[in-house]
Amino acid sequence: MKKRVLCITSVFFCCLILIATQLSAQALKIGVFDIQRIMKESKTIEGYRQELSKGIEAKRKPLIDKENSVRTIEDKLRKEKLSAADRKTLEEKLANEVKELKRLREDIDIELQRMDRELTQKAFRDIGGVVKNIADKENYTIIFEKNAAGIVHVKDTVDITGKVLNQLK
Repeated sequence: MKKRVLCITSVFFCCLILIATQLSAQALKIGVFDIQRIMKESKTIEGYRQELSKGIEAKRKPLIDKENSVRTIEDKLRKEKLSAADRKTLEEKLANEVKELKRLREDIDIELQRMDRELTQKAFRDIGGVVKNIADKENYTIIFEKNAAGIVHVKDTVDITGKVLNQLK
């Protein structure tokens, strides 16, 4: 693992040196941004989270109804005195309701994962577009995401997270 990190870091710095030598006539301008901060503080991203929450609430209604149906049948089996035939019929109904509940939960989980994935991709596209606009407008040579790039120290003067947040408003 340490060898892999060392190798990636070496490649990273070799790329920086290569770019710097090729762009020696131009000033090398490097920027970084913090995706975690953007995901926490951005109003646009908060809107995506609210959209996901609304989707979750809409999907929960049928699930809650089915859970209540199962509970009602369970209560009836526990509390009421039933004939053997009625008990068997109710137990079969309960088994079917439990199967449907399980299927419904799985379907809802899959749908919510799909919604989450789509909103996450949309957020990353928006952020990528903003970063590209900032890079073009301010003539950045390279912009890294601070946490994924493995950068240990970055001067605040090259951190453009605030600019990304401002443009996402």
